[in-house]
Amino acid sequence: MGQEMVKLWDAIPGFDFNPEIDLPELNSWFFDGTHSVPLLTPMYAWHWIRHCGHGSQYSAEVLSMPRYKGFTFRDHEGATYIGMRIVRDEAEVAKRTAKFKEALIPWIEDFDGIWAKQRQELVGMYDKLKAVDLDKASNIDLIHHLWDMISTSRRMWEIHFQGMNVSYAAFLLLEDLVKPYGLTSESPEFQDMFRGFDNYVFKVDRKLWELGKEAVSMGLGDIIMNTPVDQVMGKIEQAKNGKEWLKKLHSFLAVDGWRMVRMMDFDEPYWLEDPSVVIAPIKAFIKKGGDYDLDGMTRKLAQGREKAIANLLAKVPKDEKPWFEALIMLGGKTGSFSEEHDLFCELHCHAVQRRGFLGIGRRLAAAGTIDKPDDIWFLNPDEVERVLGAPEFHKLQYIANRRRKRWEEIKFSQVPPVHTTRKDIQEAVGMDLLPSSDAIIIKIVVGELPRVRPELKADIYGVCGAPGVAEGPAKVIMTYGELDKVQKGDILVCPGTNPAWTPVFGLVKAVVSDRGGTLSHTAIVGREYGLPTLVNTFTGTATIKTGQRIRVNATEGTLYILDK
Repeated sequence: MGQEMVKLWDAIPGFDFNPEIDLPELNSWFFDGTHSVPLLTPMYAWHWIRHCGHGSQYSAEVLSMPRYKGFTFRDHEGATYIGMRIVRDEAEVAKRTAKFKEALIPWIEDFDGIWAKQRQELVGMYDKLKAVDLDKASNIDLIHHLWDMISTSRRMWEIHFQGMNVSYAAFLLLEDLVKPYGLTSESPEFQDMFRGFDNYVFKVDRKLWELGKEAVSMGLGDIIMNTPVDQVMGKIEQAKNGKEWLKKLHSFLAVDGWRMVRMMDFDEPYWLEDPSVVIAPIKAFIKKGGDYDLDGMTRKLAQGREKAIANLLAKVPKDEKPWFEALIMLGGKTGSFSEEHDLFCELHCHAVQRRGFLGIGRRLAAAGTIDKPDDIWFLNPDEVERVLGAPEFHKLQYIANRRRKRWEEIKFSQVPPVHTTRKDIQEAVGMDLLPSSDAIIIKIVVGELPRVRPELKADIYGVCGAPGVAEGPAKVIMTYGELDKVQKGDILVCPGTNPAWTPVFGLVKAVVSDRGGTLSHTAIVGREYGLPTLVNTFTGTATIKTGQRIRVNATEGTLYILDK
């Protein structure tokens, strides 16, 4: 008798990608290059795969999203793949559509009020977790803290997706309605309707600019500009006026320091934990010099927004205007809410979780269960819970060390953009993604596919995140830790960005990203800064080398390498 081969689940039991099972079920699984580059650590992937997917499914049912019942994730060695649960029965779609329109009414009437209550709920959960003294807690207390972190993560994602689904669905519905007027989501006239919004991310950036300005006026600018980032804090502390400036910095961090450097993982520090990571954005503002000009740009863009909206509404029949106006209002939240929710959802929640897991990691390392506290990123919560009651009886190095070694080998590896039974990615998108009408996946996570036009003879094609043309030297940046290399006048080429990267947008001429769509962070911030922004190039960082001169025509979705 032949020996039967049994699938052994590893870090993410039940959610590990298994093509023999998963492909027949949903036909296509799309790589989430927006959120899983570098590839995710096992501890984060366990939370992300479960809770983000649950949040999508929860919101899809609460809001009765017409054409899908949320998405589900699978993990393959830290690479996230997304499968869409599409409603294909038109009778069911009609019933869900009626309920969806009813569910939109409270959000149309009071989006900001609903979001304010949700923010309050989130902060309350985080404060409860922060109140735990991790080093004095008993092992049983730490088990309860582990469970509380898991519950908080799950609830955070439920909240996260409601505002996202409402605003992004409005954007997608409006995109369809404006087609008779000759517009698409890449048209400058359409994008102008969603520019000129302030948000809390920009308010924090303004505080960083003020800290940079004060550092220069206090004679500390040269230290910040000419000292390696990880040594700046020590040198400032010894300098004249240094302690006074550091007091201002720590006051800022006490309010805004619960913010991760990397939005989608636990393996890098949050600002309050390691204040030196805040030096890079402060340095970017000092490099740029001058005033904080985003305020003036936002006012100018807001005027352009009102003009673009008025131009569209002038063409719309009178009886259709109320629906257009409601969708424009909700769609506008794709800029302000999309950026602000990152601070209160992912960035804050993950910072609090990082604190908690490192506390548990210290306990396990002291007992000899793992070698170092941060080896906990290479376990999952089930494995931690199994040993945490009496860790001195257990050894988990055989799991953690193997996974760490593998992750360090592959974390920047290129992975297939899709696993599918369809003939190619275009057919997969057409049959297993677009019918969902899930704007979050279509416009951010997977992104729209570039239109390749051979007659333009471009070296790279992408999607217009923000219109415009720019030419200059490329600066390829893969991680936040490299942002200090960006100089004024560079064209930033990167896998993607998150709110921690925002200050460098004021330095560069244009932005090019491997992944993301017209509602990704990269595209939204590019529009607010008035930068030509080309997203979803897929191969930008792999093809372009730092120092090469490139020309980006974001309006037509092309990039040319001028000195090959």
